[in-house]
Amino acid sequence: MERLLLVFLLTVIINLINTLTRSSRLAGVRTGHLATAISLFGVVYLAASFANTLQSPLLASTVERIIDDASSQSLLVEPGVNGTSSLPYLEALSGLNLKLRMIIFGATTGTFLGMLLIPSFITSFSNSINAFGQTGSVFRVIMMILGSMLRPGSGIVKFRLPSWLTLKRILFSRMTIPSSFLYWNLISYSLWTANVLSGLYAGALYPEFRSTAVLMASIVGNASIVLNVMMVDPVLARVTDAVARGEKDEAELKQIIFYLAFSNLLGTLFSQVIFEPIAQGLQILTKLIS
Repeated sequence: MERLLLVFLLTVIINLINTLTRSSRLAGVRTGHLATAISLFGVVYLAASFANTLQSPLLASTVERIIDDASSQSLLVEPGVNGTSSLPYLEALSGLNLKLRMIIFGATTGTFLGMLLIPSFITSFSNSINAFGQTGSVFRVIMMILGSMLRPGSGIVKFRLPSWLTLKRILFSRMTIPSSFLYWNLISYSLWTANVLSGLYAGALYPEFRSTAVLMASIVGNASIVLNVMMVDPVLARVTDAVARGEKDEAELKQIIFYLAFSNLLGTLFSQVIFEPIAQGLQILTKLIS
């Protein structure tokens, strides 16, 4: 249970940082140092990458234990029945399904927290960019951030809640660009959220070739990346450049960032729907090539 809780917390961190990713562009526009903002956010993204390197093996080992224990019980209880069709194995699959859905809920939790922290992050990250401009040292900026976190409200880190006026403009102003890219973002994020988990579940459905099933999940992950790179990021980049040149108001970029974050949130919920069908599809593909 402790291992599952750790994976849940790591998933929250990963999705929180992913939700804040696009906000870094607004901080770059606001400070006039867009390239610096994108570069410095790479430091923040290292935290998500580190969490991801811990999450995957922890989750994979948890699934491996469940499969091995269920297979052993199947041989003892129903020795003449195919392992994956035995009652102990089916019960283990049901429990695994619930555990993996809990991890997806962790993605939803992290995304929601990220949405709440967007105003605080933009302000704090803008302060970090300005501090880097003065010191020229990433290490010194990190130390300043850590010192500021020990003294809330002072230094670089500032905690802010979204103002009602800003929310009103975001929610009740019509977007000047087509909203179709939000649907592509929803699909992309739902695929990205579900891909590894679906691969692990597919491996449990077809344990004889579970390593193959897990690797097949990269197809889903790469599809989500392609959708994001081709259908979502160019739209955000175009609006960001327009705001940086003064051709569009900053409020339009805020609106897009908010709706993209909300689309991420819906994407994590939609991944609960597609998680099992994707796993079954990966199982079928694995059988075809094995």
